[in-house]
Amino acid sequence: MFFNVIIFNSRKNVLHHLKKYIFLLFTFICIENGFAQTDLNTSKRELNKEQKKNNTPQEYTAPKSTYRDGKDLESELIGSIVGNLFAYLIVGMVGNYSTEDHLHNCVSKYPYRSAIDGNYTRVDSNVHKGVRLDIEDHFLYSNKDLSGNHLKAKLRPFEYFYFQTEMFQLFQYDHTLNKYENLLLYNLDFCYDRLRYERFNLGFTMGANYIANDVKKGGFAFGFNTEIFVTKPITLYASVKWSGINANPVNTYELQGKYHIKNFYISAGYQHMRIASPSYRFVAIGLGIYL
Repeated sequence: MFFNVIIFNSRKNVLHHLKKYIFLLFTFICIENGFAQTDLNTSKRELNKEQKKNNTPQEYTAPKSTYRDGKDLESELIGSIVGNLFAYLIVGMVGNYSTEDHLHNCVSKYPYRSAIDGNYTRVDSNVHKGVRLDIEDHFLYSNKDLSGNHLKAKLRPFEYFYFQTEMFQLFQYDHTLNKYENLLLYNLDFCYDRLRYERFNLGFTMGANYIANDVKKGGFAFGFNTEIFVTKPITLYASVKWSGINANPVNTYELQGKYHIKNFYISAGYQHMRIASPSYRFVAIGLGIYL
């Protein structure tokens, strides 16, 4: 009975701090957006604008002759150094499977199924799952005129890599036209967790994004993400992704805390998007499930 009271009080304290956290996020976003210039039409107009190319004729430069004595040896040395650096970079990004045991950790059925398991669990554990699908949806709120939705799905076929797709849908009321403008952004990524510990994972993503509506253009995207399994049932998640369309940035930043209940969780956090010159800042409240 005594321990039940302690557990109940600890969960009550966690929920109390979570409510304070959400309130502070709303306050911060409302104050910040009071000074921010956010306009979906501006973003779409700038993304559609082609950058002017420099058509100034270049001066002709005669090709220089090359000499075998020294210059070829120097080129070979530089090529060897660059090749070795590239090889070390690949090993650093992928990891060494013969010496790093954490790279063989399996995908767990869901975080905190046992007290220490996060997204990954040890190979000798009996709680791993071969294939896992993570689905989450967040309501985004900036101010009375600007809101949105962020839907994300991750398919983990095994522990080595996974695929992620996202859809951002933003809505803003245009007081001049007396109607809502919207912007639809899609992301599709190949994802690799370089560190796969039970309490911590860190990895990178690379893929493409696409903006629909009146833009209908896409670009290459690259980013990083991490999740820290602080203590059952709390985790912290952060991600950053950079991309560009017509030399304009299309960047997304995400920070959230999650409260896990078996294979479900609720989350609250902050999301920041820069689409061309305008920036958009949101409080994000969401739900997720592991299947």
